[in-house]
Amino acid sequence: MTSENNSLTNLDTSELLEAFISAYNADLERTEMKQDELLIAYSRIDAREREIESLKATLTQHVDDLNKATEALDGAEKLATHVKAKTSENDRLKRQVSDLQQQIRKLNQLGDPKRLKDQIKRQKEQTEKYQLRCKKLETEAKEYRKEIDSLRSERNTATAKVAELKKQLAHDTGSGVYHNGSHHLIIWPQKTKMERPDGTRFEGRSLLYLHQCGRGGLISYDPDNGAKLCAAPKGGLRPSNETLEFAQNWLFKVNESQDGIVYEEDMQPVNYNPDLS
Repeated sequence: MTSENNSLTNLDTSELLEAFISAYNADLERTEMKQDELLIAYSRIDAREREIESLKATLTQHVDDLNKATEALDGAEKLATHVKAKTSENDRLKRQVSDLQQQIRKLNQLGDPKRLKDQIKRQKEQTEKYQLRCKKLETEAKEYRKEIDSLRSERNTATAKVAELKKQLAHDTGSGVYHNGSHHLIIWPQKTKMERPDGTRFEGRSLLYLHQCGRGGLISYDPDNGAKLCAAPKGGLRPSNETLEFAQNWLFKVNESQDGIVYEEDMQPVNYNPDLS
């Protein structure tokens, strides 16, 4: 896992949790408001039912009065007027009863309060599970971020080390430091122990001097005498057959088989003089 893919989603887990809880709280608030509306509606239903029973009793009383009036009244005109009034009252009461019954049907369509309570309880339980899951994901995300930071630090350290090793490799493989016409100076990779004419020795880094013709030698720094080109051995500079054979094999491998690329294994020295560098 890397920071470049932080993606970890391009969305932050805390923002997702906050959005989810906000949406849930809004939904819970609407559900609780609906439950309160149901309770009020059922209270109204009870009141309406009591009112209907009262109206029915009144209606029954009016019917009884109408019957009594019909029996008691002698005059047809008076009876007709009384009947008309009672009939109108009865129609009004019937309409009122019908309206109340319609209100009850509408209120019943809102749902069962017990069922809504059970639903709210289930939603709360589910939300608690989601909250626990989100907290776990947040903890894991923090651990992943720590791991990413650690890996990024390790990568930066490794990158710096690689750059340092590249510089060291260029230094140790003989980088040219001076070029002027036919004269060239190249860093000699290792420290060398040199011997003075009197037999004493000194050690230090050297530069390989090369002439454009291909001949050259080491320029060493003698603390007593300064920098000087090392003298040629007696009889001239003549590599041994073994030295030429090693050079032949090494140069053929690097130039022919590896297209001039020097690998780490090619840098392993073959030293037959353990007392000299």
